[in-house]
Amino acid sequence: MTVEEVRVARYPAGPVRAEDFEVAGAGAPPAPGDGQVLVALRGLGLNAGMATRIGAAGTPYGPGLTIGSVPASDAVVEVLVSRSDTFRPGDLAVRPRSPWRTADVADAGELRRIPGESADLPLETHLTVLGHVGFTAYTGMVHLGRVAPAETVYVSGAAGGVGSCAVQLAKAHGARVVGSAGSDEKVGLLTGELGVDAFNYRHGAALDLLRAAAPDGIDLFFDNIGGEQLEAALEVLNFRGRAMICGLASQYGTAGAARGPANYARLIYRELTLRGFAVTAHEDLRPRFEREVGKLVREGMLRSVHTSVVGFERTPDAFATLLAGGNSGRMIVTCARGM
Repeated sequence: MTVEEVRVARYPAGPVRAEDFEVAGAGAPPAPGDGQVLVALRGLGLNAGMATRIGAAGTPYGPGLTIGSVPASDAVVEVLVSRSDTFRPGDLAVRPRSPWRTADVADAGELRRIPGESADLPLETHLTVLGHVGFTAYTGMVHLGRVAPAETVYVSGAAGGVGSCAVQLAKAHGARVVGSAGSDEKVGLLTGELGVDAFNYRHGAALDLLRAAAPDGIDLFFDNIGGEQLEAALEVLNFRGRAMICGLASQYGTAGAARGPANYARLIYRELTLRGFAVTAHEDLRPRFEREVGKLVREGMLRSVHTSVVGFERTPDAFATLLAGGNSGRMIVTCARGM
């Protein structure tokens, strides 16, 4: 077996491009030691926030990435060889920080087995609503945001991986949901398939569009975008409203000046709560998340929304497409063994 991996080839000059990475051979995989397993990549989930670590410092999600670094993100893997009592060849598992590599040796403790009772669910589910992006949405929307019935919730980047999970969770908890997206096709996904209100943020000023969509204001804002959409939400949040800051996709990989909210004074006289969160700090919630969200998935109240790109060699293209907004839901690279 010859292993391939994706490496950072150069630092982006402006928006991240596929050419900023290279796909290269990494030789034969090493043999696993005691307590380790050799795994093959079945599906790789891509995260836009990784762009902030290229040529920069690390974050709670991973180290900084320099020239020659191999990025990592969550993946579904298949055990090929096991020297652990926990796994057998053929077992499927989620590896939370899987290098962008077709095969790799991992400590058995890194992996979360996909249990037999979930065997009937499509594998991509474990990279979407039951995976990292679903857990992120649950942490911000349900646990920290405390979404409640009859509230009006606004989700920016609502057709992305985290956003599509967040809007479904808010709807499942009885809230009225408004989402924004960057194309009419994505708005159609939100209004048609997911059954929430939505607008195309490219069709006008963010504040005007949000006020038209939520004339009575919003109670909870789940932000994946930042910039102009965060400023608009602060204007429209009702008294003692909450804003959960999950991401800032408007500034990922742009190499430009960061834009913060100029109207932060509204936090004072409207008594607003503005809270950021890193999902890695809330791992203790995972059993509750898997129990509650798994039930919603089986009841048909949550579904996997994803864009699948076939072929490991297309990982750089898929990542650049993700950052350019060319995906609906989670961007997943499906590898040779299939999903």
